[in-house]
Amino acid sequence: MQLDNIIAFPLNRRSRINVCPHCGTRSNVWQIGRLLWGYCDEHELRWVVADYHNVTRATINHRELRRGLEFLSSFAEVST
Repeated sequence: MQLDNIIAFPLNRRSRINVCPHCGTRSNVWQIGRLLWGYCDEHELRWVVADYHNVTRATINHRELRRGLEFLSSFAEVST
């Protein structure tokens, strides 16, 4: 079933988050699948820094994927 009434969200108009909105720093980044996540240990926040569209299932390291998901799962996600 195809839905013709769906309007795509304009992702290109979003402002990017590169640092923690509370302290203006970033503890580090972690790539999970095709997304690169920035995070702040102090405020337990995470946000998407980049989306690597060319990443395929074959190029994903599943051990690192699991470690990243477990690590960032307790952080609150911030988006604009």
